[in-house]
Amino acid sequence: MSPQANCALQGALVIAIWTLATDRLVEWGKYEEEERLTGRGETRRSLGQWIAVLVATIAMVILAVAVFLMTCTLILRALDAGLAPPGNLYWVDGHNKYRLHVYCHGHQTDHTGSKVPTVLLEGGEGPVEEGLWQFANDAVKNGSISRYCFVDRPGFAWVSETTS
Repeated sequence: MSPQANCALQGALVIAIWTLATDRLVEWGKYEEEERLTGRGETRRSLGQWIAVLVATIAMVILAVAVFLMTCTLILRALDAGLAPPGNLYWVDGHNKYRLHVYCHGHQTDHTGSKVPTVLLEGGEGPVEEGLWQFANDAVKNGSISRYCFVDRPGFAWVSETTS
């Protein structure tokens, strides 16, 4: 789990606990004050109090849904982090700092053994996986091209920048 995700989850938990604690403390203080003034605790509520209860309930449901969704996101990210990239990662400098992700699909030769051209795809501002990959797979399936390779720049898709 990443430190940012862990911090967000802890923050949501603290806010939920704080909200519960303040609601209960105010309710307890109100009951004590009513008992001190009237000799008994009031069990009836005014329209304003019912609206406040409704708003507090809605807020608690929203907080619970937010915590649930953040937990689901963390689980999905943990599962995705375990996926190995297709293709290979290659070091591109002598300092083992940057790696490029290279993936090739298709045949290097045709049925007669002659070499066929390879189309090289580069995603530019984003990873190839966000659209060009499916386009290239479809082109191989329909015979427009026989082979393609794509490269992702450092920081995109499965490529990593190490800080060693």
